[in-house]
Formats: sequence, C-alpha cells, structure tokens
Amino acid sequence: MEGAGTIARSGQTVRRAGRKAYLHHLDLIRVTTFSLVIFVHCLTQTTDEFTSMPVNTASLLLHFTRNTFFALTGFVLMYQNFDNAEFSTTGFWRKRIKLVIFPYIIWSAIYWVVQEVWAKDRIGDVLSNPVGSLAEFGRLAGWGLSGFQMYFLFVMLQVYLLFPLVLWLVRATRGHHVTLLGISLAAQVAISATITFWHPPAPISQYWWHHYATFIPYQFFILYGAVAAVHREAIARWLAGKGWWLFGALLTTGIFAVGTYLAGVWFGGKPVHDSNSAFHPTLIPFIIVAITCLYAAAAHWASNWRDVTPRFARSVSFASNRSFGVFLGHVLVLYFVLKPQSGDQPWILATLGQPWGTLVTYVATIAGALLLVEILRRLPGSLYLTGRPRLPLAIKR
Repeated sequence: MEGAGTIARSGQTVRRAGRKAYLHHLDLIRVTTFSLVIFVHCLTQTTDEFTSMPVNTASLLLHFTRNTFFALTGFVLMYQNFDNAEFSTTGFWRKRIKLVIFPYIIWSAIYWVVQEVWAKDRIGDVLSNPVGSLAEFGRLAGWGLSGFQMYFLFVMLQVYLLFPLVLWLVRATRGHHVTLLGISLAAQVAISATITFWHPPAPISQYWWHHYATFIPYQFFILYGAVAAVHREAIARWLAGKGWWLFGALLTTGIFAVGTYLAGVWFGGKPVHDSNSAFHPTLIPFIIVAITCLYAAAAHWASNWRDVTPRFARSVSFASNRSFGVFLGHVLVLYFVLKPQSGDQPWILATLGQPWGTLVTYVATIAGALLLVEILRRLPGSLYLTGRPRLPLAIKR
C-alpha cells in the first residue's frame, strides 16, 4: 500500500527514497479514499440502506472509492517496477504478499471471533466442535467474508499474484497503451453488464455472487492506474488548466449514473437497494472521471499548496502511513461504537438522532481506529497486524 513517484515540480513536491522519488499526492489520494470508505460504512450501518433512496444514491456515487484503491495499487506497483530491469517475480511475491496475507488471516480471525462467535454467544459451540468451527472460518476467509471490508484484502492478494503478468503486458504493449486500455474498457463494460443483468442457473449462482471478491470486476482500473504511472508526466501536462472541464465531466457523469439508478427504481421496478449497483455499466464513466479528478486535485495540491500548508501536509503523511491499519480495524471499532443499545437501535442514534448520529459515529470510528492503530504499531508483530513496521513505544512530540 506504499507509493512513490512524482508528476510535476519534483523539486517542490517530492523527497528521494532510494532511486525513486516519493509522490506526496498519492498520500492525499489514499487518505481521501480511506476516509470516504469509512464514511460509507458508517452511513450504511446507521441508516436503513434497504429502503432509503438518498442513502443508496450517496453510496452509489461513493462506490468509486473501491476502484480508486485498485487504480492506486496499479499505479504504485507499476511506478516502482516498470523500469526495474532486475524485477523478480518470486522476489516481488516474497516482499509484497506477506504484507497482506498475514494481516488478512489475523484480522479475518478477529472479526470471526468477535462478530460470529462472541456476539452470537457461540463460544461453547466452538469449543465443543473445533474442527467444524475451523471449517466455518475457512469458508468465510476463503471469500473475504469474515468482516465486510475484508474482501478488499482478498482481491489485493490476487492483484499481487497477477502483477508480474500485468507488468509484462504493459511492457509488451509499449506504444499501444491506448489500445490496451480500450480493450480493457470494453471488457469492463461486458463484465459489468454480465454482473448486472445475467441471472446464472442454480449450480453456478452459489459461487457467482462472490464476483466482487475477485479481481475480474476491477481489471480495467488496475490497468488504468498502471498505464497512468508509465505516462504520469504526460498526464500531468494534459491535466494542467482543465479543472473546470474535469468538474463538468464529474457533474455530467454523476447525473447520468444517478439518473439511470433513479429511473430503474421509479420506472423499472428495481429495489432501492441493489447489491450489484456498484458494478452497473452506467456507473463506469463516473468512476473513471472521479478517479481522474481526485488524482488531478491531489497533484495540484502537492505541486502548489503542500509547501504552504505544512500542518495539513504532516497530517496527510501521518494518516497515509496508518491508513492500511485503520482500514483493517475500523469495522471492529464501528461495531463497538454501535453496540450499546437503547431499545431496538444503537444508543448513539437513539440519543442524537439523525444526521448527528451518523456524523458522530463517523468521527468516533475514525478516532477509535487511529487510536487502535497507534497501539498496534507499538506492539511486537506490528508488521503482521497493520502491514507496517513497529514504531518506538515513546510518541515523539
């Protein structure tokens, strides 16, 4: 989840990290994306998403965050390795996969114990049938289902396994990257349409619904980021001065995505909540534009404002360094924030009402997750709990 590189004004926006330059605007992209993901999770857990059209409209547009993660991953990995003549597939796997697979297994176990065993008062059942319980955990972990955000790490493992192939493909198509992206985009539309409109027969359907936990629905965005890394300087020049054009494109594609969703609910008889809405073909233009706009805004900040906003820059760097751990732990924190009950709803919602209940839940979840990560980063095994090296026990002031 680490990034390095630059696109413009390198003297002002980067520091050297080995032979590569550090891209500060990737930190801002990472922090913004993680913050929005946590907001979506707080929103859907504190509202009735199955019947609320405003909630589903907001979450529909914020689905771009999951694709931003994969585009960012493709960008970072390609930037670091495209010109690396000494790239080794086994060396890459040895370095990268351990940063995901150990946190994935550990946190999957934590979520299973807390939400499926302890919360449902099944400790006795687990102790009396450890083999069956282990098989249950294996089935959940096998599809990233122990915590509702854990599928992301499951897909990340697939991306790391496939990256040597992606690297070969991008290198082999040098000079034809527009064609490569065009083919990938056509495949993306076909994949999204299949997910949205095809109803598989019973023997397949029990596996089909796991499509979100595979790399296939995200393949274009992985390549989108990877190709962008190769052409980052040309992209920086092209984006310069196009702020209003990008905003107009974001507004237009957003209206199109929301309009087709509302039309489906009002006139097409579709349910307000659709588990496949994140993959609807009409959302693809908005996702592409939203990722581009976020990248352009972050790059503009890094080039023009980072040096004159030192406190904000330090906050971005701090949050980015802890973002992976926050992502791993925030659902656990959210669970305990909402656990105290008042009647038939969480105490915080019954006491504060809406929208304050959701907003306070969000702030409490962010704060709690950061505190949790600060503790975990100072424990032995931090690398396996947070994907980051252990920090000194004393906090620098």
